[in-house]
Amino acid sequence: MKRWYFIVFLIFTKCAFSQDVSFRASAPEVVELGQQFRLIYAINAKADNFSAPAINAFSVLAGPSTSQSSNVSIVNGKVTQTFELRYTYVVQANKEGAFIIPPAEVVVNKKTYKSNPVKIEVIKGAPKQKQSVTTPSGINQTSQTTDQDQISKSDLYIKIYVSKTKVHQEEHVVATIKLFSKLNITRLDNAKLPSLQGFIAEDLEVPPLTSLNRERINDQIYLTGVLKKYLLYPQKTGKIVIEPFELDVYYQKPNTRRSRSMFDDFFGAVDSEGRKVISNSVVINVSELPDNKPYNFSGAVGKLQFSATVDNLKVKTNDAVTLRVKIAGNGNLKYINPPKIEFPSDFDVYDPKVSDNIKYTEGGAVGNKTFEYLMIPRHAGNFTIPAFNFSYFDTETDQYKTRKAGPFKIDVTKSETDTTVTVSSAFTKEDVKFFGQDIRFIKNNIQLKKLNKFIFGSRVFYIVYILVIIIFLVVLLFRRMKTKENENVMLVKNKKANKFARKRLNIASGFMKQDHKEAFYEELVKALWGYISDKLGISVASLSKDNARTEMITKNVDAEYIDQILNIIDRCEYARYAPVTEETKMDTLYNDAIKVISKLQQKLR
Repeated sequence: MKRWYFIVFLIFTKCAFSQDVSFRASAPEVVELGQQFRLIYAINAKADNFSAPAINAFSVLAGPSTSQSSNVSIVNGKVTQTFELRYTYVVQANKEGAFIIPPAEVVVNKKTYKSNPVKIEVIKGAPKQKQSVTTPSGINQTSQTTDQDQISKSDLYIKIYVSKTKVHQEEHVVATIKLFSKLNITRLDNAKLPSLQGFIAEDLEVPPLTSLNRERINDQIYLTGVLKKYLLYPQKTGKIVIEPFELDVYYQKPNTRRSRSMFDDFFGAVDSEGRKVISNSVVINVSELPDNKPYNFSGAVGKLQFSATVDNLKVKTNDAVTLRVKIAGNGNLKYINPPKIEFPSDFDVYDPKVSDNIKYTEGGAVGNKTFEYLMIPRHAGNFTIPAFNFSYFDTETDQYKTRKAGPFKIDVTKSETDTTVTVSSAFTKEDVKFFGQDIRFIKNNIQLKKLNKFIFGSRVFYIVYILVIIIFLVVLLFRRMKTKENENVMLVKNKKANKFARKRLNIASGFMKQDHKEAFYEELVKALWGYISDKLGISVASLSKDNARTEMITKNVDAEYIDQILNIIDRCEYARYAPVTEETKMDTLYNDAIKVISKLQQKLR
């Protein structure tokens, strides 16, 4: 049996180790004339019969040298292995131009694989004193051996690029902050982000700056890297300035002032220097949207689609019906308001649940936003949700466009469990509200009675007098009861716990609409802890998760509700110091908090 277990283990291990063969070639895209660089062929499997291509346009100084690395890890019983075999050449560029090194070939398990071709551009470069300096990646680069006063601004600078400088209000602009350097960068520090007043800004994802890329700029080679990217939505018209970006940049500078020794010559001694680099500022000209706005236009801008659906058109009274309104495309989706819809007066309609699936890219905010209206019909009949419109400004055509949805006809039949007494089956609630405007019948044989000219001393006077005395006694008794209750502070807090919690939730809702994440999470946590403190009669000083859990258990609160409210508090605390996930989005936490407080309110009466 042990032998079979060992064989099965080997089979699963072999399956885990198996992977698609990848054979890649890599080299700098741009090099200077006379520069030495490395041409590397890497494969993720053990290989034989490596066949190098013809490298006619370059001089091969060394190689190929081979090296390999492997790593095996076991996580939760899953075995994974990474393996890499490298063939490395040291090559020198001999003439200017654009050259293509053909693919190399290698054999793996009797099957031949080809690498990708490599395109390399050789430029003349700027004349300067040269010294070979080896970067952390192992590539020899030409470094300038001059004093600091000879290092010009063109050797090291930061530039802000924008996708466009003339836009309409609420039309997106992509701002990119990029570093350019001819020096070997060792450290970046003390970044001061630009002022983005007048914009709503969303961060675009930028890969970590672990290494710089080589680019040809004005026939010179620069090491470049993107520091930051923003997606900007201008909120006012006129000229809006993106202020400069500031950064302390530290770089290696060869030491030419002190006496050199044989150790300096061997190791290439360098000094580390730094300077504050300030980027350019950028002016964005924002124009107003055209004046011919549709009456229902609420600020939506972009390339959008609009649709609406009802999940059930034939229902019974008191059954839930959902109207889903979806706005999708590319634009300021996050800040779009729901369209105005006229619902039948016989329907109970709740505030829409808003959900979005938005991805921020260089092309703008792409995705969709959905408004879900929960409707409950209270009377039987045929009802219609009239057609409604959605207007937006199309940035491609520079015109307003209106999209239509509906109408939706809903057939409501009376539910068997509906005990509501129907006075007249011929009229619905909508018909009755116009009944008073019709012509009424003329009454005959009307008898007129003479009324007393003075109220004092009449029957009505005494009835009103007695009622006033009774009301006065009731109010007096009620005030005494309230005063007695107010003396019990804990009882007062218990009764007003839900009220105070809703006030804080309204404040948190305001922060959510303004996208103030820190303030939203803080206010939501205060609302939940405040509700627990007031409802359970626990003082703030002794309030903790263990005390709250123990007290709720003694009051026969379901463990499910206890875990829910404490879990929401944990998610809020986590969201303040970690990246936002689907479970820690503001609207998700807000809706979960409302639900759990409503459930606890029923249990802790």
